[in-house]
Amino acid sequence: MKKSRIIYFFVTLIFVILSIFILSKTDISNNVLLSKSIQMILILFLIRISIGCFLYIKKLYNKQKYSYDIVMNLGLLIFINVNILRQINLLIQNWNVLKIIDIYNNTLKSFSFFALLTLPCIIFFALFSIITNVILIKKEGFSSKNLLGIILGVLALIGILGSQTLYYVITKILFREDKQFIKYALDICINATLSYLYTLIIATLYCNIKAGKHVPKYDKDFVIILGSKINSDGSLTPLLKGRVDKAIEFATNQYENTNKKIIYVPSGGQGADEIISEAEAIKNYLIEHGVNKNQILIEDKSTSTVENMKFSKNIIFEKNNAGNIIFSTTNYHVFRSGIIANNQGIDCEGIGSKTKWYFYTNALIREFIANLFQERTKHIILLLLINISLLILIIIGKYSNFLNIINY
Repeated sequence: MKKSRIIYFFVTLIFVILSIFILSKTDISNNVLLSKSIQMILILFLIRISIGCFLYIKKLYNKQKYSYDIVMNLGLLIFINVNILRQINLLIQNWNVLKIIDIYNNTLKSFSFFALLTLPCIIFFALFSIITNVILIKKEGFSSKNLLGIILGVLALIGILGSQTLYYVITKILFREDKQFIKYALDICINATLSYLYTLIIATLYCNIKAGKHVPKYDKDFVIILGSKINSDGSLTPLLKGRVDKAIEFATNQYENTNKKIIYVPSGGQGADEIISEAEAIKNYLIEHGVNKNQILIEDKSTSTVENMKFSKNIIFEKNNAGNIIFSTTNYHVFRSGIIANNQGIDCEGIGSKTKWYFYTNALIREFIANLFQERTKHIILLLLINISLLILIIIGKYSNFLNIINY
């Protein structure tokens, strides 16, 4: 651990110890001056965390543009900054009457505030995903993949209504006024979980959109073209054609700007219902569009994005293990493909082709679910730690002498 982080940790620890000592010796119920001081220190502390989080994200992005740590920290940054604004607003509105109890309650209820603030956006996203999926099915036909947006949209709406229904049933029916503590704890924990998922959705969408629009430098030696399903006659589907056209466009621009040619690496095996491999189909398309066959190295054994990257890397490294690499895929798929490439030891950037607007939402949902599933253990552990920590704080608030005056 760096010396600055150790110093920062001990300064924070000393502040907490001194705060507890002062609070234990003070009439905390009406000490407005002390409350305002603690509130301002809390705001400064959140700003410090926000700056540190931002710098860490910047460092991660400069080192590795495709990392799930970026998503996690970006979600945290969004949540912290919203709450900095909220704490400042609370301080201004209650400047003459602010109490320590207000700080305690409003800090815990920051999750409820964030969940309520982002609720309209989540509802809009859920409805929009359902509508675009209905259009997708009409345009592209019915399939299980094309139902994903509808399923997630409905689940999001059920989750929003279901969480509120669950809260109402437990707090209004099972527990009466003598159980205000349980209502309080339940409200905090439900909204903490929702806030966590909301920040994750927002951060994932941002990272996917940013990655899909990124344009790498024109200094590349190889471009991996990620395959996808081809037509029954061996021709490219519009989606795959977009990926290949994007690779050709980049190669053309690079040659015009630097006079440097690029080697194409079409990647994709042959499916059970395909007459040739996806790589072979891409190669044929490239040759038809003027690419010299000596500039093409095909990888025709892969059956997934992981294998696309792994097998393509082996082919490229046999020829030049120090070459600069990019990959070409559809815009919504760039971020996750970049993560997979990094996991396979490929230091590369991605370029993304456009897709139809009604398909884009469904595809982004698939990418979000895939990333969520890939890091499922981490999410479960974090959610458990968040909720356990909140319950400990709530219990301390109820049973300590410090906050016995709170009316739950």
